Amino acid sequence: MSAVSPVPFESLTALSVAVDAHLADRGPQTRATVFSLCIEAVAFGREADAGDRDVVDIRARSSARLLLELSCPELDEHSLDMLASACGRAALGVRA
Repeated sequence: MSAVSPVPFESLTALSVAVDAHLADRGPQTRATVFSLCIEAVAFGREADAGDRDVVDIRARSSARLLLELSCPELDEHSLDMLASACGRAALGVRA
């Protein structure tokens, strides 16, 4: 089993910005919960074979979408899509 490299700081910062952008009207507790769930999804995605970037991306996006739908059913489809995409990018180590 290979070690998973840490998520680049810039990717986490971009993920945090995405969470704040889509949950600006929610309280800090909700934003913190969503950010934590997104980090879990990113970690799950990064556990995949790093050589297969599509698998890393899909695992991160899919798990983020599921976790967020279950934990925050009040989120609209657009926010769910954007947050899941941000998780996929963070798992790949991409900033934007």
